[in-house]
Amino acid sequence: MSDIFEEAEEGLRTEKWTSIAKKSAPWVGGGLGLALLAALGVWGFTHMQSKDAAKASETYAAGLEALQSGDKVKAAKDFDETVKTGADAYESMALTQLAAIALSDDKPADALAKLDEAAKVTGDPLLKDLASLKAAYIAFDEKATFADLEKRLMPLTKDGRPYQALAKEALAMAKIQNGDLKGARADLETLAITLGTPDGVKERAQQAVQAIDSGAADLARKIVALPKPSDEQLREQVMKLQAMQQAQMQAQMQAQAAAQGQAPAPQ
Repeated sequence: MSDIFEEAEEGLRTEKWTSIAKKSAPWVGGGLGLALLAALGVWGFTHMQSKDAAKASETYAAGLEALQSGDKVKAAKDFDETVKTGADAYESMALTQLAAIALSDDKPADALAKLDEAAKVTGDPLLKDLASLKAAYIAFDEKATFADLEKRLMPLTKDGRPYQALAKEALAMAKIQNGDLKGARADLETLAITLGTPDGVKERAQQAVQAIDSGAADLARKIVALPKPSDEQLREQVMKLQAMQQAQMQAQMQAQAAAQGQAPAPQ
């Protein structure tokens, strides 16, 4: 069995692994930006009295428009202006877009720094964990130590975190990179049978386990490619964000009505 693990390990340590973050680059922009833009409508409504949020909304939208037209210079300027507004959700998304621009300019260190900052400036779990997960992908690409990858990914694997399954998958891949194929196999096997694991993640986990067991290096190389979320997953994430913001808005309205001795507004 040790020979099988050694063969699989050799196959997994290839240039395929170092391209993980680059493969996730479309996630940083493109469809995600458009999906989150829709969610911003709800977020902006709940903060419509905030001048900072209003300004951030305008500059962020301008940045997206410039980015889609291919003007990265103007886009970067608009996103920088968004960051300066201090509206945390917009600030986080603007930093994420700046990270995408840095990555497209082959500046992974800058991209990593901006994603780390994007995770710090917001308390929204969808935005915070998304930035953290993308940062982990770039750290993979930059051959970070296992200790660093584990530090980045472990918090994202906790119950209730929005990208729990992807984080667990990434942590298993980090163990493979670190030579711990037995540990990775155990994690992937658990992930494959856990209720609630997305079908795509479950299927990849099963295939990775089979590849490790069989020593099929070529198959293993194909499996070790972290995915970008599908349009359906993005829509689900936006719906969750909208529901959270609407619930928060209704709670605030009811609290204000109670404080003024009025009947709560109908839902």
